[in-house]
Amino acid sequence: MTWSSWSAAVALAVCAVVHFPLRGDGFALVPHALAVGLPVLCTALALLLVVRPGVLVLAASVALPSALAGTHACGGPFPSDVLSRAVGLALAPQWLAGAAAVAAALLALTALVVRVVSPFPGRHWAVWPVPGTPRAPD
Repeated sequence: MTWSSWSAAVALAVCAVVHFPLRGDGFALVPHALAVGLPVLCTALALLLVVRPGVLVLAASVALPSALAGTHACGGPFPSDVLSRAVGLALAPQWLAGAAAVAAALLALTALVVRVVSPFPGRHWAVWPVPGTPRAPD
């Protein structure tokens, strides 16, 4: 596991904490379910990044905080939108929760690029023996 995957996992955990709802504010069940479900998904992705930082997990780790950051950025003009109401229940202020989502998305994108660009150890860049040297028996 590389430093980029660790930093993305930490950023996703912070994003989950600041998006967790602690107040009810009289909203319906669907915004509450989203308000609890999104931080749980962030936490699950952070744990998956610690255990197995694969490309699919990293792609999901980019998509979820990006959706949260987009909702924070454009959620104001759409007060009837369920997702913007759910994000409005976050523990932290909107500017802090949005910044945490942006940071998590950017760090996950960095980890994804590092994962895709870096060669797999032992597969692609193995040193070939010099021609004419005796090989060890298998």
